[in-house]
Amino acid sequence: MNVSDAAARGTVDILRPILTTSITTIAGLIPLANAISFGLVASTLIALLIIPCLYLLLTPNKSVANSN
Repeated sequence: MNVSDAAARGTVDILRPILTTSITTIAGLIPLANAISFGLVASTLIALLIIPCLYLLLTPNKSVANSN
């Protein structure tokens, strides 16, 4: 068997295991990617909305003098 035939035969033999491994890895990482994305969105909303609202609700209502 010459080199080009051996390379073609090796490629055909290894194609299925490589594709199977890649597809299962990608399918397994999709939930992880979703969890990371949801965590980033949730932390952004908490930092921009929830924390300021809690600060306004829990801080005593005192007047602040202008320094003009």
